Amino acid sequence: FLASDGHCRSFGEGGDGYVPGEGVGAILLKPLKKAIADNDHIYGVIKGTAVNHGGKTNGYSVPNPVAQSEVIRKALGKAKINPSTISYIEAHGTGTSLGDPIEIDALTDVFKKYTDKKQYCAIGSVKSNAGHLEAAAGIAQITKVLMQFKSDTIFPSRLNSDSLNHNIHFEDTPFYVQTSAQ
Repeated sequence: FLASDGHCRSFGEGGDGYVPGEGVGAILLKPLKKAIADNDHIYGVIKGTAVNHGGKTNGYSVPNPVAQSEVIRKALGKAKINPSTISYIEAHGTGTSLGDPIEIDALTDVFKKYTDKKQYCAIGSVKSNAGHLEAAAGIAQITKVLMQFKSDTIFPSRLNSDSLNHNIHFEDTPFYVQTSAQ
């Protein structure tokens, strides 16, 4: 279950397990009208959310691609966002040779219903930098996205590998791994 060498390789070749990390974070959520009225600094706006359960899979560490596609589709529908307008995805990206391809397949399944464009959307995961922060994993990812908004820069993803996962055919997807600041 754990990475053999202690390195998370989100979307990188040689990812053979999960890397635990520790972290904590907090954000203040407020209705947009209230934040504007209070003259708050607004780092981002949540347009839609969705929650589901992976259901039956082939094991604890094996994600369910159907469930992943469904929750992504539901969140985009609630937010009324066409995936062809998305330029960055902060992915779960646990850095496993099986899990990362399943996540990319699920995202590709949703996006292809809206566009046939290839490699136009950057993808990354904070897990290669900080590990999987368990209950704080989501807040770490939101924090990274908000920091990117604030700095007007997409941060590079640390692969901890010389090449991409050979089980992911990025050239056939809407995604490319962000490997340098942009």
